[in-house]
Amino acid sequence: MPVYTCTIADERLTGEQKAAAAGEITRIHSAVTGAPTSFVHVVFQEVPAGDIFTDARPSGHLLIAGLTRGGRADTEKQRLAVDISAAGSRVTGIPEDQILVTIAEVPARFAVEGGRILPEPGMEGDWMEADHSETAPH
Repeated sequence: MPVYTCTIADERLTGEQKAAAAGEITRIHSAVTGAPTSFVHVVFQEVPAGDIFTDARPSGHLLIAGLTRGGRADTEKQRLAVDISAAGSRVTGIPEDQILVTIAEVPARFAVEGGRILPEPGMEGDWMEADHSETAPH
């Protein structure tokens, strides 16, 4: 379920850098939360250069907005943000002072993936083993 949307100016990152960043975000999310890597989605949203502003001036910042299932400890969310920021800088070459990472959450019961309501954190194994022919409750 987690969706990490990385907003960056057009052509600031190569395809290899995007793939490396997606790999690191996926690895970090799974390591910190215990969620399967197959749950992690990373999207790169490129905007025209000059369309990202910081302090009312055009900037080359990398903005990473994470949306995760609710119910995790604040320390886990903080670790996600800190580790993703460091990894983002390492694989893209963008200084950490030009990277913003936010983590927001939505209750699992309000998220559907693969036609099924997502499990609460820690219940992924049972959810993945369940019969996929089940229908979501109405």
